[in-house]
Amino acid sequence: MARPKRSEETTRRLRAELLEHASTIVRRDGAAALTMRALAAEVGVSVGLPYKVFADRREIVTEIVRREINTLRAASEELVATAGRGTVGDNLTHFAEAILDSPAAPLARELHSDDQLLGSVTGAADEAGVGPTGLVSVLGRYLVAEQQAGRVAGDVDTDAIAFLLAGALHNLLIAGPAWPRPSQRELKRNLAGIAAAMAAHPSPMWAAT
Repeated sequence: MARPKRSEETTRRLRAELLEHASTIVRRDGAAALTMRALAAEVGVSVGLPYKVFADRREIVTEIVRREINTLRAASEELVATAGRGTVGDNLTHFAEAILDSPAAPLARELHSDDQLLGSVTGAADEAGVGPTGLVSVLGRYLVAEQQAGRVAGDVDTDAIAFLLAGALHNLLIAGPAWPRPSQRELKRNLAGIAAAMAAHPSPMWAAT
């Protein structure tokens, strides 16, 4: 007697569960640790089960990155919305950590070494505003908003700072061991220093007329 076919809803739930576990493996152990066998062991199922809902590992990687694009788009919107609240340094740190802690981050180097895989997600990332050029735009909009709020000096070239910050984040995503990620404390200190250098300072009393 043939087994009943898995319903579409059951398949969607199974895919979502497997993607969550796959993301956990990448966050915890790195991109190289993600194999179909490791995923099956993580979930506690037979090795063949992941192949019933995913064609191969490449499809899983693509799906993880696509899901993270939506998460990072939300983080970008949140960054711009925080202008005028908290501190500029803390806001930048929170956004940088969202980018660097994403399970897509350990997969970035793999994406750049696979033209077909890279092409399948680059368009979606740029459309969502979280590709390399999108990061510049998001950071620029945030800094302009802080400038309008009086927390970034009016003479600061926000486009230039956004370009440098986006480049630094992108480098940390793809450089790997050659340029290790700073600790949370170092990241916060560095971004706080950049924020302090951009800060709008009140005019000295003797300059007032």
